[in-house]
Amino acid sequence: DVGDRRYWVLGFDNREKLALYRKQAQELADKISDLEERIKALTEQEGARAKRAIHCQTLVNLQWQEVDVAPLLTGIDKLERRIRDALEGNTELKNVADQIERQKKVVKDADGALRKTTIDYEKVVGKVDEHEETLKNLQDDPTIVPLTPRQQQGLDERFDALRDPVRLDNLDSLIRTVERSINQEIGEINRSMSECERFIEKRFDKFVHDWPAEAEGLDATLAAAPDFFAKLTRLETDGLPAHEQRFFELLESQSHQNLAALSTYLSDARKEILERMDLVNDSLAQVPFNQSTNQTTFLQIDPSDRQLPDVREFKQEIQQALSHAWSEDRELAESRFLALRRLVERLSSQEPENKRWRQAVLDVRQHMEFIGRETDESGVEVEVYRSGSGKSGGQRQKLATTCLAAALRYQLGGNEHGVPMYAPVVLDEAFDKADNEFTALAMNIFKNFGFQMIVATPLKSVMTLEPFIGGACFIDISDRRISGVLMIEYDSEQQHLKLPAHTHQEASIEIS
Repeated sequence: DVGDRRYWVLGFDNREKLALYRKQAQELADKISDLEERIKALTEQEGARAKRAIHCQTLVNLQWQEVDVAPLLTGIDKLERRIRDALEGNTELKNVADQIERQKKVVKDADGALRKTTIDYEKVVGKVDEHEETLKNLQDDPTIVPLTPRQQQGLDERFDALRDPVRLDNLDSLIRTVERSINQEIGEINRSMSECERFIEKRFDKFVHDWPAEAEGLDATLAAAPDFFAKLTRLETDGLPAHEQRFFELLESQSHQNLAALSTYLSDARKEILERMDLVNDSLAQVPFNQSTNQTTFLQIDPSDRQLPDVREFKQEIQQALSHAWSEDRELAESRFLALRRLVERLSSQEPENKRWRQAVLDVRQHMEFIGRETDESGVEVEVYRSGSGKSGGQRQKLATTCLAAALRYQLGGNEHGVPMYAPVVLDEAFDKADNEFTALAMNIFKNFGFQMIVATPLKSVMTLEPFIGGACFIDISDRRISGVLMIEYDSEQQHLKLPAHTHQEASIEIS
């Protein structure tokens, strides 16, 4: 039957089919129980019917004399009178009769006692069977874990220490008493363990706080206890007190060397900046900054120290540490070590404030201030440029362009060559928002320093750039997908592109 789910194949999972079988089994068990009840009722009815049939048969077979009790009662009465007459006339028989009555009473009492004792015995046997069944179920219970000898000994001691002896009737109450005692001890032990855990974690946290370098990667939790104990074992086996003298020797030599190296680095970096500025100034001295009919001026860059408070304090700390480098005083060495550690921790910190401080004290470029001084041919100072303050936009642009060209000139070949070792300078979107005066000024600056300019610029700057170029090409892009290049000839004598006249006119109109 395709509708019978019992014969369905369910692939790799038969849980639904098993549930169906269990449901059917429960339904069949209910039917069987109902049928057994009906069979029992029918059996009882059949027994009652059979008893009635027997009684009926017995009544059918009875004779009248069997049910006529009057003659029998009369005969019994006659016999009783004869017995009384015999007993009254015979003392011995009367005594025997009295003894018989007494014995009957004794037998009756003994029979009652026997029945009571039998009932009590059967009750005791029932309780014994019940306890044996309970004991067997407990012994066969798989959830009960067998006790170890130590656990068994501990439980025996606890039950022996109780005030009442262990009996079957008070066993449950004694078990509850022992359980309460055990639970109280467990609670006290857990509280003690929690206090110990907090104490240990506080010690771990203090170690992490006091020795962050040694505790790097460790958490102040019990899970990291093996790592902490491994460090403790290493500290105990290393024998640090035996190496104390070696520690002070390294503190004197290594810290002195490292601090001296750091101080030398700062001094050399400052010296290098000054030397580089001398070379840049040599480059600036070769090219006029401003030219007119009456005067020719040159630009020089004068570096000076900014005297920053953080830098001054940092250098003072280094000098103070170096001044006590060779002292034999152990207390002074300890305090010097703590000062060095604070300095190293601040230098290695990743906090934003410390990172800003580290950048400020180690970047020597930020320690310097650069002032531009414009002088004439005789060395007389004409103008001072301090970060472009108070100057017009054109002056600031010219100053920045001149410094950029001089720096490039220094980086790309120094001053001993006629032209830079690498002369091309590529400018994309060149002079897009600059006016014609600044465009000509910038091109003159780069030309005077010997650079070859390759510029990509809009059409409006063509007229201004013509005197400075030796060739050009026009690039057009259609629909942002198709590009084309048109080469344009250059007239070197006239210094302008060979473009149609109307193109020059359009360019002139755009520039103007």
